[in-house]
Amino acid sequence: MTDPLPFEDESFDLVFHPVSNCYIQNVFHVWKECYRVLKKGGILLAGFDNGINYAFDDEEKTVIRKLPFNPLRDKQLYEESIKKGWGVQFSHTIEEQIGGQLRAGFILTDIYQDTKGTGRLHEYNIPSFYATRAVKQYAF
Repeated sequence: MTDPLPFEDESFDLVFHPVSNCYIQNVFHVWKECYRVLKKGGILLAGFDNGINYAFDDEEKTVIRKLPFNPLRDKQLYEESIKKGWGVQFSHTIEEQIGGQLRAGFILTDIYQDTKGTGRLHEYNIPSFYATRAVKQYAF
């Protein structure tokens, strides 16, 4: 995801990008590449988390971490991530996620929020995830 995609410019009508930005530190490159490989009028369907899950303990009762969640900048957090089998994950702001799509040139046409389906945050209907629909505009 951090390298250029191996596709020609304007190769696809649709890019489906599931919740995966949590595995890279800088997401803007992803949005630029999605824009590059989409045809004019092409659609980006993207899902991402809003970072709130990283702030809470396992029982989702207590806020125990500050955001952004970045184990590459915190040795203790890195060790915890590896010990618990999380891998190296990152939280991202709404500016990075949706703002990044807009800066890449997309027009946001819809947005959806959802909980993760289980747990205390879900019980209180606190959203953890967003999905967007964005379009690569035609040149004028």
